Amino acid sequence: MLHTTANVSSTALVKIAIPSVDILSACYMPFLKHKGLFVPSTQQRELGEQVFLVLRLEPAQVFAAGAAQVCWITPPQSSDGRVGGFGLHFDADNSELAEAIEACLVLSNSTIRPRTHTL
Repeated sequence: MLHTTANVSSTALVKIAIPSVDILSACYMPFLKHKGLFVPSTQQRELGEQVFLVLRLEPAQVFAAGAAQVCWITPPQSSDGRVGGFGLHFDADNSELAEAIEACLVLSNSTIRPRTHTL
């Protein structure tokens, strides 16, 4: 999975390209109130930090963007072997990100979902 980040003003810009439905499924966090996405990364983020997410879903050739907040952090070398990174909770008034992800997952024919990076 490729991603880059850069700071823009006081809000961080997070760009991520997700190459497969299996990876998307492992990163998606539908259990959050406004849904969210786990971003595998070695970068340090703070809980509550505001970011602007630009998401490219390669399986469906879809782009989506919107504001989010860091709500989950998995250290780079967690004791349970999970992938390090941070989870983003989408803003309440931005449903574009969740809708794009869910549309991509619905279109996939895969019924077997991999272990997620969060729960």
